[in-house]
Amino acid sequence: MNSKNKNQIIGIFLAILMLIALLNSSYFFLVVLRLSIGQWLAFNACSLAIIIYLISFVVSLVKKNSIWLSIALLPMYYYGTMGLFIMPWNGVNLFAHITHLIITGNIIWAIFCIYKEHKYAESGKYLLFSMIIFVPVFTLIQTYNQTHLNKFMQILQSM
Repeated sequence: MNSKNKNQIIGIFLAILMLIALLNSSYFFLVVLRLSIGQWLAFNACSLAIIIYLISFVVSLVKKNSIWLSIALLPMYYYGTMGLFIMPWNGVNLFAHITHLIITGNIIWAIFCIYKEHKYAESGKYLLFSMIIFVPVFTLIQTYNQTHLNKFMQILQSM
């Protein structure tokens, strides 16, 4: 087995872990808490980052071009890796941190793939596109969360 195939297997494995985390999140927020899809994606923005990544991952596999992974780097970093530093490391958040670690693993793998192919300029263009699209989305999510945080905390406490 050559290194390209090993790299693809690692990427698929990491993407499957992300899919499992997404399914778990959707079950908790949609079934257990009975939130709407919009509320789920706002209150657990990691799920939105995972969806963006999984779409970019599939496109990169179909097109055989890892540059598509660049689009997902900003949302994954902002909502995944940064979550490791923003959320407290206590019993309630440990499962969320497992997801954050999975997201961070996917970021590292994606960066490795992109830069292994020496696509620096293209990567910059895709990252810029990602910023133009997702920074306003991040703003909407943060505004929604601040406005509805008390309601969300009441739902969590009523569990």
